[in-house]
Amino acid sequence: MEFHMIRSIRETPQALDSALKALKEWDPPEKRFRRVIFIGCGSSYFSSLAGNHVLLKSSIESHAFPASEFMLHYRELAKGALVVASSRSGKTGEVIEAVKVAREKGATIIGITCNENSKIEEVSDETIAIPNGEEPNIPATKSFSAITLVLQGIALKLLEREEGLNELMAIQQAVERVLARENEYRSIAESLVSRKAFVHLGSGSGYVVALEGALKFRETLGLPNEVFPALEFRHGPVALLRGPEKPQPIVIAPEGSSTDTLKRLIDDLASRNAEPLVFTNSDVFENCVGVPWNGSEELAVIPFIVPIQIVSYYLAVLNNLNPDFPEGLVKVVERF
Repeated sequence: MEFHMIRSIRETPQALDSALKALKEWDPPEKRFRRVIFIGCGSSYFSSLAGNHVLLKSSIESHAFPASEFMLHYRELAKGALVVASSRSGKTGEVIEAVKVAREKGATIIGITCNENSKIEEVSDETIAIPNGEEPNIPATKSFSAITLVLQGIALKLLEREEGLNELMAIQQAVERVLARENEYRSIAESLVSRKAFVHLGSGSGYVVALEGALKFRETLGLPNEVFPALEFRHGPVALLRGPEKPQPIVIAPEGSSTDTLKRLIDDLASRNAEPLVFTNSDVFENCVGVPWNGSEELAVIPFIVPIQIVSYYLAVLNNLNPDFPEGLVKVVERF
């Protein structure tokens, strides 16, 4: 039996095409802002981190918060700010309430969603709605990629980085190359089916992938699953490797400034008989899972998350679980 989740993953290129078209129609506000704040919940929060990752390397002050944390602790930052609020459904309870709080503080709001005529459109100053981004399955797949692309595009437009926008357009073809390797990633899932605990590690954009990848594993498998910035794993969490449920390390390693450091970490994990599974586009690593991405580290999130989505899907199927509707989960948390 084939579930909706894998079909949604295969539809990612079409969702990215819709996201690019929606992004092209958006022009940055002429007003100058004190700061840019990205907010979201769940996968949309991790998309927010991906957008913020682009701005953090510039002179623009920027932040990314879970909508609830922004609302409860950091609302004063909204004064004079541009707030970019993301919600797949357009009606996530915390996001809508956080937007209302930001508006009260005088922020300008851009809402990002995969559903037109939703609640977020009512409370935002303008909305970017992504046709073909929504999926029937509960775990976010193509919607995560589509929203991430729009948020990264907003960051690049604010920075007036034309070369970055051109690179953003190459992501769709990269994902098509990833999807052509579906059987390879299914084989990876088959090799992991006996594992009952995981730990995801990454640095920079790789950490964003690790966060979202770990969420996909939690949602579809319901197994113990930790996630850390890669080198933080050495500062205490490495003790997990000698615990009763020795976790399978999954390392996300897009080629970039952290490559050499991650190579040393992976060698250390191997010396502990941890057998790390490495997703990378670098030729520095041996016995790794290849990701066909030739672009920059900062825009590697989407090409790297799709293989993880495929692995999590097949792991669920191989464990006789329904990845579309994991037990105990709802698609939209509307009440705050």
